[in-house]
Amino acid sequence: MLTGERRGWILREIRRSGSVNVTEFAQQVGASGMTIRRDLAALEAEGALQRVHGGAISVPVPAAPIFRPGRTDTGPGTRAGQTTGARLAGRATAGARGVVSRPPMPTIGLVMPSARYYFSTVVSGAESAARDLGARLVLAVSNYSPIEEERQIQRLLASGVDGLIVTFSQDSLANTPTLGLLASAEIPIVVAERPIDDVQDDLQLESVRSDHQRGAEIATNHLLGLGHHRIALCARRNSPTTVGVRKGYRVALERAGLEWSEDMVHSFGAKHEEPEELREEIDAMLDSILISEFTAVLLLNDQDALTFVDSCQARNIRIPQDLAIVAYDDEVASMGAVPLSAIAPPKYDVGYQAVQMCLDRIDAPTGKTTALRQVSLSPTLVIRESSEMP
Repeated sequence: MLTGERRGWILREIRRSGSVNVTEFAQQVGASGMTIRRDLAALEAEGALQRVHGGAISVPVPAAPIFRPGRTDTGPGTRAGQTTGARLAGRATAGARGVVSRPPMPTIGLVMPSARYYFSTVVSGAESAARDLGARLVLAVSNYSPIEEERQIQRLLASGVDGLIVTFSQDSLANTPTLGLLASAEIPIVVAERPIDDVQDDLQLESVRSDHQRGAEIATNHLLGLGHHRIALCARRNSPTTVGVRKGYRVALERAGLEWSEDMVHSFGAKHEEPEELREEIDAMLDSILISEFTAVLLLNDQDALTFVDSCQARNIRIPQDLAIVAYDDEVASMGAVPLSAIAPPKYDVGYQAVQMCLDRIDAPTGKTTALRQVSLSPTLVIRESSEMP
């Protein structure tokens, strides 16, 4: 069905019954819920309808302007215990004084370890999805503190959000207070940018994340394709991303028939170290790489890779002629003295799809069983000067 035809059907349904439900209408016309939400967003922009939680209603026309002190058109999100049908039931009931009542937009809590660097792009994707699909986001930042993370989740749950998206601060949920909170929550939960493989099967969690194992495989395969057989991995020991990167690096080497050993992996970085201490640690790491005659390095993350390049240039080590480098994250990799090739995780898409998944659960009819999703998105390689053919 063409876009114009589908939107015409939506408007006819609005005129006929006063409302349209995303899930039901998508099934009727054989389209995805995402497609219908985009149609509703476009039609709302034209003034043809008004989006509400789970669908849309005809544009309300009050009999006369009425001012109600202390009252707003949108309130906090309703709890997930209410069905989509129940939320839409009161969508266009004219009050005695001519004011049309309507259910509020769904509200989704978004708990991130940071709103800067890597996660700013995740948040941007989530914001775009909320804007496109008709939801409200409430952002909370844990600053990588498990205690603050627990407090923020408790606060959001108490506020009555309809769904929750969480990127937990540690590399695993197992045996954490956060796991207990998520397990007891009675709203849809989506975990973003973290694996949930070690979480018990009966928990109703969904996830969407970058496939960091695949990203490391892509980077290592790129360096192997350039003829490098001595490739080192340098990764922060406290980064949740390191686990997947280590796996992908090892898989790529072993698939190429190369030996792998722990001394090829260089762990560095403490959580609260001073810049001078980090510089000394990176200098020592470079010493080890040169002694072991590595010709290429995969380095997590961008910021540390730039410091590593500074150390190389201080010793007149040419990049990529003497040492090829691929960074991981692609946040600032292009801005160094030598623009760095980098693995770019799909951060924006993770945020966008997390909101979409959460809304799908919120909109799902009560009692309808749908499979829980664990989505992995593949990173991409951006090739720059640091790993071009010399």
